[in-house]
Amino acid sequence: MRLATRSRTSLLVSLLVVAVACTIRVIQPAPLAGPAGAPKPDSAKKDLPWKPFAEVTKDARVQTGLFTAYLKRENAYVALKPEQFDHDYLMVTELSQGIGELGIDGGSDVRSDLIRFHRSGDHVELWVVNPYATATPNTPMARTVAYSFGHSVAQSLAIASIRDTTNEVLVDLVPFLVSDWVDLGAYFQFFSQATPVQGPGPMFDKERSSFQSLHVFPTNTEAEARLTFRTSRSLGMDMVPDYRWIPVGVHYSILELPATPMRPRYADDRVGYFVSAMKDFSRDTAETFFVRYVNRWRLEKKDPGAGVSDPVKPVTYYLDRTIPLEWRPYVRDGILEWNRAFEAAGIRNAIQVLDAPEDTLWSAEDARYSTVRWMANNAFTYAIGPSDVDPRSGEILNADILVAASWIQAWQGEYRDYAGPQAMIREVFIEDSLLRADPSGRRFQRLCSYGTSMAHEGTLLRATLAASGAIAPGAPVPREYIGQALKELVMHEVGHTLGLRHNFRGTAAIPKEKLFDRAYTATHGTSASVMDYNPPAIALDRSRQGDYYSRTIGTYDRWAIKYGYATVAGETPDAERAGLRSIAAEASDPDHVYGTDEDAGFAAYGLDPTVTRYDQTSDPLAWAKDRATIVNRLFDSLETRLVAAGDGYPKLRRGFRDLLFERWYATLVTTKYLAGAYTSRDHRGDPNSRPPFVAVSAARQREALAFIADAGLGENVYRFQPELLNKLAPERWWHWGENPFSEGRIDFPLHDWALAFQGTLVRLLTDPEVLSRVRDAELRAETRNQMVTIPDILTTLTASIWAEAGVQGSQRARNTTSIRRDLQRLYLARLLRMVVTPELGTPEDARTVARATLASLSGALGRALAPANELDGYTQAHYADSRQRIEQALNAQVVQPLGPTPAPR
Repeated sequence: MRLATRSRTSLLVSLLVVAVACTIRVIQPAPLAGPAGAPKPDSAKKDLPWKPFAEVTKDARVQTGLFTAYLKRENAYVALKPEQFDHDYLMVTELSQGIGELGIDGGSDVRSDLIRFHRSGDHVELWVVNPYATATPNTPMARTVAYSFGHSVAQSLAIASIRDTTNEVLVDLVPFLVSDWVDLGAYFQFFSQATPVQGPGPMFDKERSSFQSLHVFPTNTEAEARLTFRTSRSLGMDMVPDYRWIPVGVHYSILELPATPMRPRYADDRVGYFVSAMKDFSRDTAETFFVRYVNRWRLEKKDPGAGVSDPVKPVTYYLDRTIPLEWRPYVRDGILEWNRAFEAAGIRNAIQVLDAPEDTLWSAEDARYSTVRWMANNAFTYAIGPSDVDPRSGEILNADILVAASWIQAWQGEYRDYAGPQAMIREVFIEDSLLRADPSGRRFQRLCSYGTSMAHEGTLLRATLAASGAIAPGAPVPREYIGQALKELVMHEVGHTLGLRHNFRGTAAIPKEKLFDRAYTATHGTSASVMDYNPPAIALDRSRQGDYYSRTIGTYDRWAIKYGYATVAGETPDAERAGLRSIAAEASDPDHVYGTDEDAGFAAYGLDPTVTRYDQTSDPLAWAKDRATIVNRLFDSLETRLVAAGDGYPKLRRGFRDLLFERWYATLVTTKYLAGAYTSRDHRGDPNSRPPFVAVSAARQREALAFIADAGLGENVYRFQPELLNKLAPERWWHWGENPFSEGRIDFPLHDWALAFQGTLVRLLTDPEVLSRVRDAELRAETRNQMVTIPDILTTLTASIWAEAGVQGSQRARNTTSIRRDLQRLYLARLLRMVVTPELGTPEDARTVARATLASLSGALGRALAPANELDGYTQAHYADSRQRIEQALNAQVVQPLGPTPAPR
């Protein structure tokens, strides 16, 4: 389901929606049908349970098109011809009206399905077709598939009548349209579990729900219903007038699939496309049953023999009337920018942009149209770009891009609300968590949170612009900068609707020295791909500042479009393979770097430091150092940069939070250097092909570890001027939509933020999967100097975190601050757990090294407690307590099993 929960108190639930957000709605081909269910002539007229056709349809308004519809009071009859039974249609379901809460927003895509109408006795069943298996027609394997896989019956509709002369079967669609087909009841139940008040959640209320409209066109039918969900307890939805009855509008589109399927094109793992994948059981002698087609539009040249030609039919995006006029030029430019890639692939004017017509029958929900729309909601920010696909060929039939109206404010740092640091951290890791929870890739492979997370970046850019004098202190960000960010966001979402997956390695193609070269980025962008999550490019040396955002698509984007859309020799998909392999073999070109969602995470999924969301340049470590320096320079002058005379201080608090996040994230991305490797998807025999893994040098690993220890865990990281901390005021409004208690504290809880951010770094660096990878990396190193070991990591962390205790022996012990004591306790607890109750998957070497580290630390603490060090009361108590904890653990009679702790399976 493509719905999200957007709430301050449950950001995890919120991001489940964005999880479904940048999705392509891929509808897989059906298995061959079993015995036909088309209607037969009815001979026993006197026993028929229905009235004559003319009587049922008397006084009805008649519409003709894909079906013949008879609209009469609260009934929406459609007449199904014999050939329309057991025939596949595509049904797209969207929300036509939302509530601006919980991710239930008007225009949101809910689901797409292959459906069939099948007669069973006196009823017509609406089947959701089994999507995963096929076979060559009229073969024994086709019969095997038909008998092996069934279809789901979504609704059984009573036959209202049959026309004697044509055998058309009349059914009323209203029982299906006015039902919880979208499964919102289960969604509400899920969300209600997160509320403090127990009891059943909202349930579908048939009596308060109604059929609204049905329109029939030559190739599609559009219908709408208004649903009501009733509940006896409030879910805290500010925008619902009466919490007991929740109104939701649902729009249904039933489409005829193209009469002639588009010629499919095989996918290649070196080029990042969404795919339509099926198991063809006729391929029993092949390497795999799977057949994978790229998802792409049917863009055919008017002049097939020309090198460059206009298309027979361009891809057309309509700008909905909901888009504010001042932002339409940037949206239009972001869409049309892709024409550069298509022209390079031989198709001129492949994409056109039109304003939505004023026609009262025109609707953005109509599946014939591809649209860009603005969405209004109450508490969340996002942008998504889903599309509908013909399962037989991978042809994209329709696409809709939705941008939350709050995105502009959020990007400027004016419309973000977090319950605390953990919410920010969850937002970073939510994509990894969802991907790991979805091994089949059916639910979350296409999730996209670019629009959500991109909104972090506005505060940093705004403060930087003020620091450089580009804008007055506290002034709003000029439209041109917002427009640049919006254009890049639109380019990203349009790329999804063209079939492209994320490319989180795109920034790795840009040399650090070229990032601020306007002449270079004018043609290359700030990344090789707008399908990356690209932060604003901010120069440490302000005199060298170039483009903040990409003005155009990147070199990878052009190459990927070439693979999917260029004319390739061959009259069949199999005949095209040689030409396609030739294009895909260009993957080793440094301008064609590619890594996607499953490559971009942290810990076990964080192998390649150049495949990361929101980093920049071919040297992410150097970029991270610059980023941390930029942020640190802004803290002391943050008030004068963000708060104008006459403004309140909540703006300062929001900005401070965002900068804390930016600095932490800069250190976070460098954790991937530890036991990391540069990955490649090159195939054997590709020109200049690279091995699948090339280890990060030990020198770079040590450099990254030293940076984290200093910039993320060092003594002065969370030391700020008291004057700044005393001005971090919260919002003082209290009414619907504003909760002054959301953060729990009126003053700023810096200890909580420091511990959350630093604790995440410690947890990642000592994660069992990371430590296991460290041991495996040792086997691939030629010499000791070419490896970073578990003792190296724990020694560096201990020296940084416990520096005040004089653990290195060369410094006298000194007093600690409360922020540092919290971090030291956290790290100590981590070591103690590794020794006493190690997590599943913890290498035995890690346990023994942790034990040796604790023994050494205990000795240092004993020396630090000498009276000559004149420690204050806090520090003495802390050191003594820590040493006692260590001694208790080291002396505990815990019998560890021989061998490593088993890893989870």
